[in-house]
Amino acid sequence: MGTVIMEKENTQQIYSVEADSYDCIGCAIAKGELTPPGGAIYESRNIVLAADPEVPIPGFLIITGRRHVNSFSMLYKEEWMEIGEVISKAERAIKNLGLAQEITLVQEERSKHFHIWIFPTKDWMIEKFGRGVSSLRDISRYAMENATGSDWEEVEEAVREIRAEFYKGNYEY
Repeated sequence: MGTVIMEKENTQQIYSVEADSYDCIGCAIAKGELTPPGGAIYESRNIVLAADPEVPIPGFLIITGRRHVNSFSMLYKEEWMEIGEVISKAERAIKNLGLAQEITLVQEERSKHFHIWIFPTKDWMIEKFGRGVSSLRDISRYAMENATGSDWEEVEEAVREIRAEFYKGNYEY
């Protein structure tokens, strides 16, 4: 992946995640070694909710488990219950802010570290790639290959807005 450089008040912030530079990106996020754009939206002893560090799409979030497991079935009850609540709050925040018409959730076991994609569907994605899980890799690749500094600024702004909405929402479960 190429490096994206953002000019910001006479400083440069670089968002570039080379998968090979970490033994495990999930562990790097969980341990705070890798700070996703805009920082964490939500953190607990079990999980981290943040923007995807590789794909500059506002509203594209990842829930990363703190423990190094690769399957939902390996999570403790406390973890999956918390994940359910966080998914619900994150999805509501994304939709309330108009960042997506639909949300797609993805968790696959081929990754070394448990994570769930909270992927926003936007009109341009449907027009260019169609609907459904099969289009997500193409959408992600397109966003990475065409990324600019302003795309990362939009991601950071979305993170700030989602964080505010996430904590203001008092949702009953």
